[in-house]
Amino acid sequence: MTAELEPPVGAVTLDALQQEGIAAVLDRHLALVEGVSGPGEADIDVLDYRITAHPTGANVVLALDAPSLLAAEQAAASVLDELVGESEVLTGWSVAHPEVRITEDEFNQRLAAAGEVRPDDELEAAVEEALEHTAETPRTMDVEQWRTRLTELSAQLRAFDVDTFAGPGEPAERARLAAGALVHAVRVVTDEVFFDELALAINNATVADAVGLLVLEELPPCYDNRYDSLFARSFLLASAAVAARLTEPGWTPPRSVAEALALRLIVNEARVVLEAAELVGWDTSGPVFAAFADQAFGDNAHEELYEIDLPRPEDADDETTVQVGKLEAELRSRGLAFDQWFDPRDDDRAGLHPYLG
Repeated sequence: MTAELEPPVGAVTLDALQQEGIAAVLDRHLALVEGVSGPGEADIDVLDYRITAHPTGANVVLALDAPSLLAAEQAAASVLDELVGESEVLTGWSVAHPEVRITEDEFNQRLAAAGEVRPDDELEAAVEEALEHTAETPRTMDVEQWRTRLTELSAQLRAFDVDTFAGPGEPAERARLAAGALVHAVRVVTDEVFFDELALAINNATVADAVGLLVLEELPPCYDNRYDSLFARSFLLASAAVAARLTEPGWTPPRSVAEALALRLIVNEARVVLEAAELVGWDTSGPVFAAFADQAFGDNAHEELYEIDLPRPEDADDETTVQVGKLEAELRSRGLAFDQWFDPRDDDRAGLHPYLG
């Protein structure tokens, strides 16, 4: 079954990064769906799915194990309608043009052509074949196009020489790709923070109880119950400041904990981009960006926040509360307490955005 998910009437055309965000939201929701009740209490299994975002919405293809095409149609409509109805992020979106893209006869023919393999493998092969033939995937960049794109973007990273990424024996081309990926990652992370801020604001939620976020979940979990929409707006400004300095001659290390965490998210996204584009694997990019981090961060005190476990106030007994108080005092003495994240480390508030004050 295939269907189109359309944004609210009058919505602007989705750019490439918004398309990635919508695809991520749909993927996270559909990954949780195992089945649905069909006509006559029949259990219908969702075997697999494909999501293809495009400028005017998203195409969703579902592979269903259903007793009939009618049951499959009803099940697909039920899954997608419920997904749109329950997701605050998709408020105003609608399901359109649901239709069968492969008949039972066609499916059986592909199943029979799968070869002499085990029944489970036959089914899996047929599902893959069906999905590959039904998904209408728009043209995307291939490896060489990504290589060209990231190489071009590397020139915008003026705060560092490309050699910063080139450790002993590191190919110059890989260093340029890393620099370009960092610039590309700034755009991705910025859009994702915008997306997460909207989701938190609409739901009046924090990261601790929100679902379907794109990037703020990657911040230290010890304070996830304090990352609300106000925090997201402040974090966006901090990330914008450190990102802008990447394109300026000379380099000023992160001036605050928030800026250091934002740069960390940008570095992680750059590594994701290189791996997804099949240019540099995750393990290989680690040493490349470690060389960059040695010069960019100044110190790595912010990394310790990922190792801290702070129970929620409502879950803490008296003894735990005392221990948490001592831990918070220690963090404060080192400038790592949550309410210090946006304070300049050098206490020089010149140039600090008024919103962060």
